[in-house]
Amino acid sequence: MRNPLLRPRALVAAGTAAVLALGAAACGDSGESDADVTFWHIQNEDPMKSTWQAMADEWSEESGQSVEVSAIEVEDFKTRLATQTQAGDLPDLYNTWGGGVLAEQVEAGLVRDISGLDCLDLVNPVALEAYTIDGKLYAIPFDQGVVGFWYNKDLFAQAGITTPPTTWAEFTEDVQILKDAGITPIALGGGDKWPVHYYWTYLVMRLAGLDGLAAAAESKDFSDPAFAEAGQLLADLAAMEPFQEGFESATYGEADGQAAHMGEGIAAMELMGQWGPQVQRDASGTEGIGESLGFFPFPAVDGGPGTATEFLGGGGGFAAGSEAPDEIEDFMCYLLEEENQARSVKDGNMSTVAANPEAVLPEPNHEQQAVIDAMATATDTQLYLDQAYPPSIGSTINDASQGLILGELTPEDFVAMVNEAWAAEQ
Repeated sequence: MRNPLLRPRALVAAGTAAVLALGAAACGDSGESDADVTFWHIQNEDPMKSTWQAMADEWSEESGQSVEVSAIEVEDFKTRLATQTQAGDLPDLYNTWGGGVLAEQVEAGLVRDISGLDCLDLVNPVALEAYTIDGKLYAIPFDQGVVGFWYNKDLFAQAGITTPPTTWAEFTEDVQILKDAGITPIALGGGDKWPVHYYWTYLVMRLAGLDGLAAAAESKDFSDPAFAEAGQLLADLAAMEPFQEGFESATYGEADGQAAHMGEGIAAMELMGQWGPQVQRDASGTEGIGESLGFFPFPAVDGGPGTATEFLGGGGGFAAGSEAPDEIEDFMCYLLEEENQARSVKDGNMSTVAANPEAVLPEPNHEQQAVIDAMATATDTQLYLDQAYPPSIGSTINDASQGLILGELTPEDFVAMVNEAWAAEQ
């Protein structure tokens, strides 16, 4: 099996044609449904919640196959998908981010091989590589992009900051300047854990470099000093108290959570993926901050081999359970039709993974363009660690990241937890 722990360099080559903001996904308990097809996704807010439902209804009418659609909050989705994986009964269509999680499901024989899907010419071939294992395709992509800082230009200007930071030292200086101006520097959904792991991952990427991170994953040993140093920098940031009040239990996408603080113009920054602007609007129940929203890469760290052109990123795809009816391939092709991809782009504020991007995204808005520009400058990418690694490792990194910023773990404790989890996998 191709090593799923290694970073997907193919994301870089995709360029503007392979950028897509986070849309919906699917998951479900197929054993408890009387429908012909179970389709569970994580886009549990409108407009995309209704858009995916409409597409399922349309295909159902055309095909004569009944479809049960469930919109599930992302953390609940991960938990339920893990349960279904353990039970050996994945839903007919479900979200996947690729990486070690998908590889584990494939190895267990739970995922349908869709290498022969007759509509793959509608997708940029590079966007398929994240879901290709041992030369076989196991998911169709609908989303691809990068993680960076979305920031409020007006709040930066109010604090006297004229340009985004390019180094970690400048970043922490700006955090203090924002605090001194009475502005919450960073919105964070600490209760969800995974938004926290972005910080630690990026710091490791900058201090160890992507080659160092890949070597550690290959050897299943995070004992290189760069990993503890990354933890110390994150602990130092947390000690500055840069996050909104109540961040410890705040979620990412719910009211009063991370995205809502950005959408309401309360916090100056959030570290998030290409889907961030739409969730800011959804979670806050507002139109967001419009043209005041900017984007900048995670800063470089002095002394480390990593660069600001190396991005944490990835995307979303739809995989089919091995027991799904043959009609599932027709449904997947329906979702990939250019007209339907264009609907997702419009309703979900997405970019596109289409083979013919101009047909799907003729005029990017400023948020989409920001991600497109970032992808165009990317020299390499790293898949989110909680998806790149086996589930037990990814969840440990998320848990340890939360414990670190809460002061419950030291950087050395963090490394020890991850190494123990690696040891248990062997």
